[in-house]
Amino acid sequence: MTVVELLIQLLRAGTDEMLSYLTLHVITCLVPAFFIAGGISAVLSDHFVKKYLSADAPKIQAYSIASVSGIALAVCSCTILPMFAGLYKKGAGIGPATAFLFSGPAINVLAVVFTASALSLPLGGARAFFAVTMAGVIGLTMALVFGESEGEESAEAQPVMTDGGHITERERPLWVTGGFFGSQVAILLIAATGLLTWAVKAPLLAPLFGVLGYLLWAEFDRETIDEWLEETWFFTKTIFPLLIAGTFVIGLIGAIAAIAQGMGPLEMLTRGGETFVAHKVAPGLLTQGIFGETTVLSTGLGSVIGAILYMPTLLEVPIIGSLFGYTNGLMAEGPALALLLAGPSLSLPNMLVIWKTMGAKRTALYVSLVAVAATIAGLIWGLLV
Repeated sequence: MTVVELLIQLLRAGTDEMLSYLTLHVITCLVPAFFIAGGISAVLSDHFVKKYLSADAPKIQAYSIASVSGIALAVCSCTILPMFAGLYKKGAGIGPATAFLFSGPAINVLAVVFTASALSLPLGGARAFFAVTMAGVIGLTMALVFGESEGEESAEAQPVMTDGGHITERERPLWVTGGFFGSQVAILLIAATGLLTWAVKAPLLAPLFGVLGYLLWAEFDRETIDEWLEETWFFTKTIFPLLIAGTFVIGLIGAIAAIAQGMGPLEMLTRGGETFVAHKVAPGLLTQGIFGETTVLSTGLGSVIGAILYMPTLLEVPIIGSLFGYTNGLMAEGPALALLLAGPSLSLPNMLVIWKTMGAKRTALYVSLVAVAATIAGLIWGLLV
């Protein structure tokens, strides 16, 4: 194989992975999820989150909200940082703040549904369950070690959103906001599921689009709708190119792994009675000796890799599914879950910002807690499955 032929094979493998990703997941999963993310930014006020995550808030309330609030945020380990820094510096307790810091990237509805759709429903459910549990444990441990300390300012010292010195909130009936987000989440869940055919999906989706359209027409002004669309476009142009580029790179890495094992990147292989393109399974074949079963080594290594790599939100799914071969049976449940939990929540850039925000000791403990908790969660899940 000449150098030119090799380059062509690499480019074809990257393009094949990218097109496969676009075909399977964009229309049914990413598009509705981007609209939800845009709605969160445009319709919900961050004053609600900051109010209930204050160090003065009741502990059960603060930790419960902090542990599940990430469900409504489509963010990665770096995108969550400004919100975390704002919470911590304006008076949120270190416990609720770090629980929120972990939960944001780990359990946002976009990532959980995408995990269930692209990898498996049980793994998506395990990701959601352990992420909520881990968020609470991490936050409580941070508060136990360092005390329920506050940031530089109290929550009451400076309002979250001001207009002439007064907090501004958008007055809208709860049922309208609930219907707006509920209809979109239902559309996402139905469209993304692989358990139903489109003959079944279509009649289920039609009334949901009708409800959403009616709410927009009757209850939302033009300014809010425009802001919603602008925020949706912001999420799309910010996240989508990274996903495409990352998926293309995954194809290249897979092709290199295939060549290293003496295979052509586009060669067809038969594994477990099914046929796969070589570049999709080659990395998994290389790491199967470690990640092929659930052990302390495999889950610990998965946690460490996840803690170091920067994974834009959702990119962890094709990395685990294609690069490490989970969808082809080359990666066990335990290390897959460990990587899913640690990967979106930590990265080297993320660690640096956290260090500047709350100091070296708190950062060291937080990073250690995430890695250890992800390892334990992976072990538990692997043994259960």
